[in-house]
Amino acid sequence: MFATKLRCLKCRAEYPLITRYNCLKCKGILDVEYDYEAMKREEVGSQFTMGKNEGIWKFKDFLPVEKQENIVTLKEGDTPLFYCKRLSASMDLANVYIKDETRNPTGSFKDRPISVAISKAKEEGETTVITSSSGNAGVAVASYAAKAGMKAIIVVPSTTPRNKFLSIVCSGAILVKVKGTTSDCFNVVRELSQKYGWVNLTSTFLNPFATEGDKTVAYEIYQQLGLVPDWILVPIGAGPLLVGIYKGYKELKKMGLVEKLPAMVGVQSKGCAPIVRAFERGESKVKAWGTPPHTIASGIADPLQGYSNDGTLTLHIIKESGGIAVAVDDESLIKSVQELSRFAGIFAEPTGVASVASLKKLREKGILKETDTVICVVTGSGFKDTHTIEKYVEIPPIELEPTLKEVENFLEQKLT
Repeated sequence: MFATKLRCLKCRAEYPLITRYNCLKCKGILDVEYDYEAMKREEVGSQFTMGKNEGIWKFKDFLPVEKQENIVTLKEGDTPLFYCKRLSASMDLANVYIKDETRNPTGSFKDRPISVAISKAKEEGETTVITSSSGNAGVAVASYAAKAGMKAIIVVPSTTPRNKFLSIVCSGAILVKVKGTTSDCFNVVRELSQKYGWVNLTSTFLNPFATEGDKTVAYEIYQQLGLVPDWILVPIGAGPLLVGIYKGYKELKKMGLVEKLPAMVGVQSKGCAPIVRAFERGESKVKAWGTPPHTIASGIADPLQGYSNDGTLTLHIIKESGGIAVAVDDESLIKSVQELSRFAGIFAEPTGVASVASLKKLREKGILKETDTVICVVTGSGFKDTHTIEKYVEIPPIELEPTLKEVENFLEQKLT
């Protein structure tokens, strides 16, 4: 393991490599630091293979868990990167790729950060974990806690898709539904964690070990693509996935494995877009979204109330990368659910396709050039939010008699 310390991104204060949620001096966000010079000397980056581990744990030396026996894994990671010829053509682009995070064990990218954070909790001897979630992180925490034999408490908005409730309950976790937003859940869980000492796995920037799992997306794209893409489009609430991916590329550059960095695009819903609003106004700080979120993209409907500095960090990384922040409406989200299924065979939830939904808008504005290499990170499976999707996608009610003639007549009409 090459992880050495935690460092505050604001005041640069240093802390030991144990679970801590904010800087004691300035309340800033903490980040895991590594000995990159030692990595260079041992040429670990040129191998990217660590013994018998699979998935994200191939990169164990780049993650903050020391002992092999503490790793809690469901074989997350190793998700496919698809070149989408038909989707590219429909957007007047030549090189659109999908990083399909729906293939993770619980159906979303959240398995990556939760695997790392819960493994670190196990290494520290903890037995109870808690998280606030819009759904996907709650499912992941419930599943990984079950694998680890830990108690799990999942606090979610009552508007969370029912499909996700079922998975949480079946995993044996305690499900707490709150009449409020993701931010309301976040603040309740933060207080409970402080009062009872339960490890907080909320996948914003609160737990510094969680974002380390997110950066493995960059490592995999590096292996799969063989070059650095021009653009990486990511659905964002608070934005740790986007920040984690960019950190992964910066680490690859520090180790001399790549020469350039991708431009990062953060995609939010118009119904809750605090980071986009700050970007479009040219502001340096993100302010919490002042009204209740109104969007079908529940997974990124995060008002950031009480932790808007998370959004500010994401805004800073977007600008540093030369990228942009963009918002999409619900109509384009539903359309993209269908287009991604028709053109690429991938069924994703509305939140998960926000990256795809932004393609046309960015192309029309001339931001994406025809020959640019563009990766859309698709973050969650459509099977986890069928309740929302079926409100907008009509299933034909017709029922046929089980005869060859009737079925043939029906198909003839459809095929012609």
